[in-house]
Amino acid sequence: MRKIIAIFIGIVFFTILTACSPIPFSYDNSVLVDTVVRVELIYYNQPNVRQVSDFFGNAHRRHLDFNFDLVESIEILNEVYHADFFLELSDIPMQNATNQNNSPTGWSILLHYEDGYFDVFSALYVGRFNHEGRFIEFLGDGLWYQPLRYFIEQHFDHEFQ
Repeated sequence: MRKIIAIFIGIVFFTILTACSPIPFSYDNSVLVDTVVRVELIYYNQPNVRQVSDFFGNAHRRHLDFNFDLVESIEILNEVYHADFFLELSDIPMQNATNQNNSPTGWSILLHYEDGYFDVFSALYVGRFNHEGRFIEFLGDGLWYQPLRYFIEQHFDHEFQ
């Protein structure tokens, strides 16, 4: 009987561990080329960022909407460079982590789509919003701070100090 209980607990534990593994995400280059109309470097000064857990699948209710008043526009990427930018962006693997920030903050890249929706790509946060800034979905954890800065410096005329 003890062996059966131990096996049952092992199966339950294994199922929980495999069911909670992060879901990978990466952009599709061809979709970006066909649907993104503007790429913008911004500084998003969101002071209320905190980490939320998606262990039970309910973190989307605790994500913050995008506040346009907190945006400082830095640079718009020339359309001539979109193809290279999209190609490199589509090579960045992201995880939809169990613990995630509830909002972007700091240096961020906005991908504006032709339908008015936009994605915000910042350090440890990639999310999708509608044209009014309402949160739609968390896409992944993006890049860490230093790789994001390097990526920005490769594609924009901005240099960090």
